[in-house]
Amino acid sequence: METNLLLITLLVLGPILFGVSMLTGLRGYARSVMVVASALLVMVSAGLLAASGVREITLPSLVTEVGSFLEPAMILAMLAIGLRIRSWPVRLMAGVQLALCLAGLFLHRAPHPEETRLIIDHLSIILVLIVSVIGGLITLYALGYMASHEHHAPATAAPTSRFFFFLVAFLGLMNGLVLVDNMKWLSLFWEGTTLCSFFLIGHDGTDDAKASARKAITLNALGGLAMSLAGFLAAWNIGSESLSTVMGAGGIALLPLALLALAAMIKSAQLPFQSWLLGAMVAPTPVSALLHSSTMVKAGSYLILRMAPAMADSALGTTVAVAGAFTFAAASALAIGQSNGKKVLAYSTIANLGLIATCAGIHTPIAFAAALTILIYHALSKALLFLCVGTIEQTIGSRHIEDMGGILFKMPLTTNIAIIGMASMMMPPFGMLIGKWMAIESAVHQPLVLFLVIAGSALTIFFWAKWLGRITTASYHDTYKIETVSPWMSGVLVTMGAGVLVTCLSAMPLYHAIIKPISLTVFGQVSAGESLTLLDSVDQFLSWPLFVILGAIVLAGITSLLFFKHSQIRLPFLCGENVPDGDFSFEFRSLADKKDRALLNSYYLSPIFGESTITAWCNPVAALIILTLFGVLFL
Repeated sequence: METNLLLITLLVLGPILFGVSMLTGLRGYARSVMVVASALLVMVSAGLLAASGVREITLPSLVTEVGSFLEPAMILAMLAIGLRIRSWPVRLMAGVQLALCLAGLFLHRAPHPEETRLIIDHLSIILVLIVSVIGGLITLYALGYMASHEHHAPATAAPTSRFFFFLVAFLGLMNGLVLVDNMKWLSLFWEGTTLCSFFLIGHDGTDDAKASARKAITLNALGGLAMSLAGFLAAWNIGSESLSTVMGAGGIALLPLALLALAAMIKSAQLPFQSWLLGAMVAPTPVSALLHSSTMVKAGSYLILRMAPAMADSALGTTVAVAGAFTFAAASALAIGQSNGKKVLAYSTIANLGLIATCAGIHTPIAFAAALTILIYHALSKALLFLCVGTIEQTIGSRHIEDMGGILFKMPLTTNIAIIGMASMMMPPFGMLIGKWMAIESAVHQPLVLFLVIAGSALTIFFWAKWLGRITTASYHDTYKIETVSPWMSGVLVTMGAGVLVTCLSAMPLYHAIIKPISLTVFGQVSAGESLTLLDSVDQFLSWPLFVILGAIVLAGITSLLFFKHSQIRLPFLCGENVPDGDFSFEFRSLADKKDRALLNSYYLSPIFGESTITAWCNPVAALIILTLFGVLFL
């Protein structure tokens, strides 16, 4: 037990203390050493905690008392920010939160404070590994990225030492969030991640950055208020501030559960709350990668999955499933109309988080297995893709997809890694496809949810295939030169790309060894034979033909490289003579011997899939679905 407590202390307090040391003004080599040390600390500690196995740890009541005082302190920090940015909604919501928090100190029914428990179960271990390993790699990438960013950042940008403080502290707060069972501590860590995101999004200090940070803290303050209200009602009606107790309280806990679901949906940027996450794209790329893959939004997914058993066979669960499925389909449609690479990734993130919520609401073993599969593979692939886009943007000066034509020659390493990441989001034998297949299987008894999941999956193929086609459309060159980027950036990209490939090759073994046992453990003595039959049917999936086909493709590619001759290459014939020795094989001679270039453009179908077109009706519909979370309580 002492070893586990030490590991948890290192996972939660370690990054925060390392971050504080960076606020002393460390620069250059000294700061790099501290960032590397903090990343290695959380990665190693997470691995050791996972190896220690599932257990519960009870902390003294003094810890609960400490949380009772730290929670209002964190809310006061939110209130101070509301005053600083002159936002009356943030001030109002923080004020109400503070009142609820102080009232909870005096109105708690229990004669003595509850003991605070730490839950080290399969779900929290998976989240700790995602936060610590992927988050740790992102902080290492940030060393190279921010070294370049400092040179062209606006004069209004905050000090880089402050940036690394919030980036590293974020990891500690997220680890605490997924391990603690006490509502006060959960609220404390929840608000802490909101504060970190506010400062990270607004790092550059531009008008856009300030507006985006303001939007992020405003919407997440609403989620924080919902969580505080849920904690207050739980303490008043149930007499307990334990999240596990609330989950098992049945009907009297439906209102707190609905409030927790609302908080989770806001945190995971579900429609109609997606604008804060889209605004986060103005932040430096490591922030985007961290928010979208391993922290912030994953806090919402974690809470939804933690609530899944409590929502079983209820109208609340059905409503969460419909809301998530609608977000999945709508966000996938919105991604089609985007030419900004980061926005495509953002809408893809929102969509997949919606699919996780859908599976949690359906609450069958195969649905839970699908949610876990998507949670794991999405975190790794999306972090990789954000880092690839950030590297491309620093090199070509643009994040727009139409400007990425020819980057297969300009940036062969980054582009090939990006291709792996995109393929992993939609193609076999990668885990995301298996997760979506299980999600469709789990929705067969809910026609509306099934239709939305199928529609979202089809739209997903459209925008990923379009982007893949754009970056692989390149002219012929005899030789390719690997681009020069920071060793920190290239090293992390190669490591994460290898991780995606390894998880691809081991998708089914991971399912058998981890995903399926966890799903069965969560459901315990479930009697739904049909659900178990669906879960067992995944065992019948034959993955070896996919690897045979993949191996044949790789072998054919290697063979062609070994035996082809440059003299056999024929450039594509355009409307005139091809220009010899041009930078692109798409150049040709036109009138008056003028050199022209053939233009290649992707379809964005803006009249159909434009943001203004879709959000005009999707946001009101999504808001109505969210409101039914509370309407179903009276059914």
